[in-house]
Amino acid sequence: MLRSGSGSAEAIPTAPQSTDLTTDRPGMLVLRRLDRGELTLLRRDELVNALGDIERLANRLAGYRAEVLGALHELSRSGVAPDPTPHLTLRDATGVSEREARRLCRVASKAREHAAVLDALAEGDINADQAESLCDARVPDEVRTELVAAAASHDTDTTRRRLREAEATHGVETPTERFLRQRTARGAGWGRDHEGMLKLWARFDPETGASIEAALEPLRRALWQDDKHQRTDRRTPAQRDADTLAYALAGATLTEQDAATVDRLHARACRDGHAEQVQRLSPAQISVLIGLDALRGHTDQAGVTDAGTELAPETVRRLACDAEIIPIILGGRGGSADIGWARRTVPLRLRRLLIARDKHCQWPGCHASPSRCDAHHVVHWADGGPTNLDNLVLLCHTHHQHLHEHGYELVVGPDGWMPRQKAVERRKAEQGANVRQPRAP
Repeated sequence: MLRSGSGSAEAIPTAPQSTDLTTDRPGMLVLRRLDRGELTLLRRDELVNALGDIERLANRLAGYRAEVLGALHELSRSGVAPDPTPHLTLRDATGVSEREARRLCRVASKAREHAAVLDALAEGDINADQAESLCDARVPDEVRTELVAAAASHDTDTTRRRLREAEATHGVETPTERFLRQRTARGAGWGRDHEGMLKLWARFDPETGASIEAALEPLRRALWQDDKHQRTDRRTPAQRDADTLAYALAGATLTEQDAATVDRLHARACRDGHAEQVQRLSPAQISVLIGLDALRGHTDQAGVTDAGTELAPETVRRLACDAEIIPIILGGRGGSADIGWARRTVPLRLRRLLIARDKHCQWPGCHASPSRCDAHHVVHWADGGPTNLDNLVLLCHTHHQHLHEHGYELVVGPDGWMPRQKAVERRKAEQGANVRQPRAP
């Protein structure tokens, strides 16, 4: 057997027979399997070492697979053996699913772009998940090299946490750029497996993710803390989370005949004071720690939710306009200067007046219905703007996001509201800063 991390075939004297690592045919490594009888003779530390050996070999094989896929890619590029669908080639050669084949090809492609990552993977020092995270990190190459070396002694979760810290310190993109990239990468889907069970998957940007977490958490907590059923409830954590998601998604769409069932589920889930939280699943529970200068748009420092999710300052400003977000504003020395409450959001009566006045999105040329609009503070409350009808205007979600994230403000023109660049953005442009003027959606 190979000792974990040894880097060479070091036999364990007490083992009944050392692991046989041989070459069966060119390019094919075979790790002889010990039968159950032999395994029962090994000590615990030897079994733990065996797990490390297996993982290290799996990592090295992942690196070798990346190199083999790279060689196939080069053959395809040269025209010797064109292959427009390498993931299907991998699927057919190995029997993995098409989705897994796509993932493996993606990891291999990323690793080949970063020599330090591929070398560490080929040596077995890091696993494929670490390799993909290291390749995706938005940091300078010299920082990435340091992170690769550190990852050899860390697990995947620790590696990802260190990557987030490095991106916050050495990142090559602003919080706004990161948000726009993450929002572009969002996706979701669902389908049936071979047993007919529904499978869901989704990936959201931090802003949307924070809202979803805030909406689900009260119901999840209520289901977990239902004292009456704690002793008899045999559901696993995954089953409880599935029930939470199913109720949140399907509870509001059940037929009237099922109303009694919904009421019973709601009563059970919302016992002990959780009913109000669950009835209105909204982002009201999101708290964001942010500096006053960042909230006013003077710096690019990101805000941080109570779950540790970073949000771009423009995103916080937009959410604070009409969502029940609670900004915890830091003063100049880092002390908590103010906590914004939900009263800063637009109450229902005022929103109805706003809808009656504006009727639709007020961005020039847009007529999105009020149901798709936010109430935007013309002068943000962080800058002293009041929450009243004179300081509010309806903007659809798309144009509201565009206004905040690209440095625009609304002013009254001859034909209604007109967007223009904020003074600070105009000064940047005049000073020769590379400020790209994005076209309005």
